Amino acid sequence: MMDITAGGIADKAGVKVGDRVVEINGENVEGATHDQTVEKVKASGNSIMFLVVDEDTDKYYKNKRIKLGAGLATVRHLPQKPRIAEMTKGPSGYGYFLKAEPKMPGHYVGEIDRGSPAERAGLKEKDRVVALEGEEVDDCTHEELVDKIRQLGNRCCLLVVDAETDKLYKMGAASPLLYWEEIRGSLPKQSQLEPEPSPVPAPIPAPIPVPAPIPVPAVPTAVEESYKPKLCRLEKTAAGYGFHLNGIQGVYGQYIKEVVKGGAADRAGLEDDDIVVEVNGVNVEKSMHEEVVQMIRSSGDTLVLLVAEKAAYDHFKARGIAITPQLLATEQKPEPCAPAITQEEQTQRSATPPVQPRVRTPSISSTSSSEDVRL
Repeated sequence: MMDITAGGIADKAGVKVGDRVVEINGENVEGATHDQTVEKVKASGNSIMFLVVDEDTDKYYKNKRIKLGAGLATVRHLPQKPRIAEMTKGPSGYGYFLKAEPKMPGHYVGEIDRGSPAERAGLKEKDRVVALEGEEVDDCTHEELVDKIRQLGNRCCLLVVDAETDKLYKMGAASPLLYWEEIRGSLPKQSQLEPEPSPVPAPIPAPIPVPAPIPVPAVPTAVEESYKPKLCRLEKTAAGYGFHLNGIQGVYGQYIKEVVKGGAADRAGLEDDDIVVEVNGVNVEKSMHEEVVQMIRSSGDTLVLLVAEKAAYDHFKARGIAITPQLLATEQKPEPCAPAITQEEQTQRSATPPVQPRVRTPSISSTSSSEDVRL
């Protein structure tokens, strides 16, 4: 790739100067001529999917004699993302129907009850179910998938895609499970490290080596009362911790991104752009990204993070106050955040009259054209 226009479509999609094109719309073009590749691009119309590799990554895989493919790629640059829905069954079940349409392969989410665990987890009508607890379900019959969900008891975790996201992944012959694997690990792959600072939050500049500031045990003053760090305890689930750790390779400073709604990080109180101060009681402000990644990976199923919102972090640093758990006036307990409602959802809900309560039944209702099971 050459001459990438700043702010253009390719630039926004994550393409960099010097990237080598491996696949176009899921088809390998490494053996194609330049003219053949150009023709494939022109024939793609208004939408195209590239699998590209930068020079360093290319050399790494060539030295290992590993053939490049979509299964090795990061999907973080794709405009649409699958969703991970972690649900705990309520008194009336999960509150959604699982549909099977004879003319449409796959398993789909049907009607969803207002205020149900399914709605709070972010499920939407017509979502396609890709995986259950990280296992692909395309080869399952409708009855087999229903049984698998019921056998899990009161909790389950689904990976779903809407129609637009499903089409995008199929265009590139990529599995939505690639997204699951990235989120499940809670950490970006090496190829996901950002090559340049992200504007929000501003990367923490590399400090001049000086002795670490002495923690201030004094209780914060009334002026500082609104600025407090957060001590978050995360218990890993089948979907991992449910967040990405972002940082700049070779630069100090790590921050939280892509917190999965309803996931372990969300329930513990982590938010996008929180700056990581401590991992399991160890200060990591002067640690490189790779070091922090290793600390989190070696923490097992429980992770304790001391984080601060950027405004709070800047406030304490400007006053020379070390950020430690001592700044917490009282013991902090994680509080679950309410699910966010998108503008589109809000519009739809305000325009839709209240749904009258339905008689709930665990039975299966079937028709000649579809089969729905209430879960």
